[in-house]
Amino acid sequence: MEHQEVMKKYEMFLALFEKVMLMQILFSSLSLIILWVILLMIFFDDNRFVNSEVTTLQMVCLIPSYSFQIFMVCYLFGNLHNQKDSIIFALYSSNWTEMNINCKKMILFIIKMNNANYKKLKFTSTKIINLEMFFKTMGNCYTVISVLINQIKTKNE
Repeated sequence: MEHQEVMKKYEMFLALFEKVMLMQILFSSLSLIILWVILLMIFFDDNRFVNSEVTTLQMVCLIPSYSFQIFMVCYLFGNLHNQKDSIIFALYSSNWTEMNINCKKMILFIIKMNNANYKKLKFTSTKIINLEMFFKTMGNCYTVISVLINQIKTKNE
């Protein structure tokens, strides 16, 4: 019974915060890329932005802040997913095959219920929000920034 209540609360939590968290990751990632672009343009002296020491310092301080926001969302949802998976694994790895028939039926029912309600926060149908998603996001930011640096260098030559 307690497990069913936990699962209901988990589903309610996902229903409430799923879209908000996905938007948070999306906009934080885009903001992070934009901050890097502005910082690189200031660094390469691209006269499109008025640069001052205060602006540069703000940009440098905002980059870790946005990175930390993305990290925390991915870490917390990854941890939630791992906790849910560990409950299923603990049930399956117990000695349920050696118990009486009523316990076997109940544990099989719980395992089936968990497999049927296998909900996770996903960005797409295959990409789950976890630490792997964070590292892929940071890798994509690095790729965009590398392309921009190469473009600015070839433009300045």
